[in-house]
Amino acid sequence: MKKIAGFFKAVLLLILLFLIGFLSFNLFMKILVDHKHEEKTPSVVGMSFETARQVCRNNNLYLEEVKRLNNDDLPQGQIISQNPNPGIMTKRFRTVKVVVSDGPEMVVIPFLANLTVIQAKMKLQNAGLMLGEKNYRYSDEVQKDLVMLSNPLAGQPTPRGSKIDVIVSLGKIQGSDNKYDKYKDLLDE
Repeated sequence: MKKIAGFFKAVLLLILLFLIGFLSFNLFMKILVDHKHEEKTPSVVGMSFETARQVCRNNNLYLEEVKRLNNDDLPQGQIISQNPNPGIMTKRFRTVKVVVSDGPEMVVIPFLANLTVIQAKMKLQNAGLMLGEKNYRYSDEVQKDLVMLSNPLAGQPTPRGSKIDVIVSLGKIQGSDNKYDKYKDLLDE
């Protein structure tokens, strides 16, 4: 009987020590974590970096740019995403990490002169662009059905996916071999 009573006393003592340890640990963690000084993380997505910095500063938080990405939907300098997410409670003076837009990806318009429309379209697609409107003009220098120039001009940067218009040659004006002959009728009158 004494052995059983001693066993129960030891178990009760262990349970009591466990409870004291558990409660002490929880009290220590509450003091250490100090939930009283938390702030609700504001939503800064879509804001400019400077505006977001001011919003975070007003909420006792810091702002850090961790990455820049091209984004077709947001202009350069606006925030794409944030961590922690909006509405999450976080300790004061913690850092909100953000990804900032670099705007749409820019590509250079390729040189399209003296290409057929099909060749120009393929060259534009390879560059990440699309063929826009086709306008036709007479030309003494460029053969019929070849691209004369593009609008915007070749070599210019433009957002990926943009439409590039082309001017296609109709060839020489019919009935005129000499470039001055086409104006001769006007001068004779």
